[in-house]
Amino acid sequence: MRPEDIQKIRNAQPFQPFRMVFTDGRVFDIPHPDHLFIAQNTIEIGVEPNEKTRIPAETVHAWPLYVVRIEILDPARSQRAP
Repeated sequence: MRPEDIQKIRNAQPFQPFRMVFTDGRVFDIPHPDHLFIAQNTIEIGVEPNEKTRIPAETVHAWPLYVVRIEILDPARSQRAP
């Protein structure tokens, strides 16, 4: 997927939580726009957010080219820990 397309979804107002699905089957939920950093050839995904602070415990380095689809999530569902 083009980085510009991912950025458009991340920057949508109002923000809607979404799920990124990769070619290798990995799936990452993006509950907040701050959990995704987009560069031209790479993306950084904040994962395992702390239940109380919602601050990610770590990041995953990935390539936008390998994103096969993005699914918009129900906001209530994204508030739960994965």
